[in-house]
Amino acid sequence: MKFNIPTENKRLKKLIQNVEADEELEALWRCSNIVAIDRLGYTDHGPVHVKIVANIALRLCKLLEGIEMSGVVKDYKLDSEYSEVVVFLASILHDIGMVVQREGHEHYSTTLAYPILLRLLSEYKPDERTIVISETLHAIVSHYSEATMLTKEASIFCIADALDMEKGRARIPFDAGKVDIHSVSALSIDNIQLTKGEKKLVAIRIKMSNSAGIFQVDELLGKRIKRSGLRDHIEVIADIEGEAERKILKRFEL
Repeated sequence: MKFNIPTENKRLKKLIQNVEADEELEALWRCSNIVAIDRLGYTDHGPVHVKIVANIALRLCKLLEGIEMSGVVKDYKLDSEYSEVVVFLASILHDIGMVVQREGHEHYSTTLAYPILLRLLSEYKPDERTIVISETLHAIVSHYSEATMLTKEASIFCIADALDMEKGRARIPFDAGKVDIHSVSALSIDNIQLTKGEKKLVAIRIKMSNSAGIFQVDELLGKRIKRSGLRDHIEVIADIEGEAERKILKRFEL
């Protein structure tokens, strides 16, 4: 799988090359989707999802570059290249635990990720490798639990994961008959733009065709932003486009 991520970060470039050539990861993403899509009727948790999350997360890294908070830069005095490495690794490894089961998959992901991280980071110095692995595992376990996001990297990645919610992400479960607030609200999200904000460092602008999309914005994205240490630096603006809301369902029965 190829990642289209323009970067001047030499460490990240090398890592991306290693990931693109890793057959085990390719298989794990495929297995994650067998469980998520074919067996459970959820959205993609494989290659498409990790590409989207990685790109959003690295974009957030750039927009929030000046923010100082706990993480590899502040706590370990490493340069920002390592911070991007942690964010990228969390983005691509956070859902591989789906191959075991969805419930608690964030914990299974950390177990499966550890030997993969050792392999991908084999050229790093032992202390630097240990730091990057530790921070990556913390970020992964923070994304689907009430665990506190203790680092900048974890916060950025977790918000990026929640931002993969445009309407195409719900099409598979909706078409398969999974009609619930998650699929209906996701179908209401037409477009998400991530830009430099006017009032805050980051502006997340969300275009919706139906007010059901508020569930995605408030319940999923909003909760993660509130749990992160980045709440004061991110503004979210959600608008419903058009004069009338688009009808998604004709009838819903229990």
